[in-house]
Amino acid sequence: MRLSIKKIRVLTRFKFKELFRNKTFLITSSMVPLLTLIMRFVYQNILEGAAMPPFMIALVLNLGLLMNLTSVSMMMPATMLAKDKEKNTLRTLMTSSVNGAEYFISSVLPSFVVSFLINLLVLLLSGINLREVNVGLYLLVTAIAGLTSCVLGMLIGLFAKNQMSSSNICTIFVLVLMMVPVFGNVAENFQKISGFLYTGIVGNLVSAFAEGTNQGLTSQSWLVLIGELLIISVLFVLNYRKNGFEQE
Repeated sequence: MRLSIKKIRVLTRFKFKELFRNKTFLITSSMVPLLTLIMRFVYQNILEGAAMPPFMIALVLNLGLLMNLTSVSMMMPATMLAKDKEKNTLRTLMTSSVNGAEYFISSVLPSFVVSFLINLLVLLLSGINLREVNVGLYLLVTAIAGLTSCVLGMLIGLFAKNQMSSSNICTIFVLVLMMVPVFGNVAENFQKISGFLYTGIVGNLVSAFAEGTNQGLTSQSWLVLIGELLIISVLFVLNYRKNGFEQE
């Protein structure tokens, strides 16, 4: 399958414009850094100006990251793909000169780029001591997690009958991917499950940075992070072909 850079560029530009015309996306992407900042100030106010303890800093940053990885990275690609199916835009593209890979790249790229920038923004707004953060590792891990969420969103979009259906399905994944890592900080059983979720890997890394240990990921964590991206990608490709969208 040959890829046309020109087609990808044109379609990606169109998807960016479509994304920024989406009111839900604009509200959600704006709320993530705003809520991160609000949570930081609320905790500082509770502590009456005293320095926030590590677990509070980790909680603030984790909430921002998890909201971004679920509400932006996952829900937006799912909604956009469901919209294309609902309006027969996907079928039109697939019967034209645009192949599946070109459509996939141009659909994922806008949400991924915005998600990546928000990940960086919430890091700066969380109040964490940046000297304790391996920024390169943080960006790499959150980028992989963001890409995984984008592909998962595309997979959900394939199964959804319409935009409303995609939102309902995404809600189930949001509850699991967001709430399990959050409760993992206070409940041992949730902590065990969290270690097998890519969002949980992100949460554990952030907690380590907040505590000042500045540790990297274990081999198991890398395996979970990369493995889930590969598994979800394979599932997307198989279901994409099974549903008859690929014409070549």
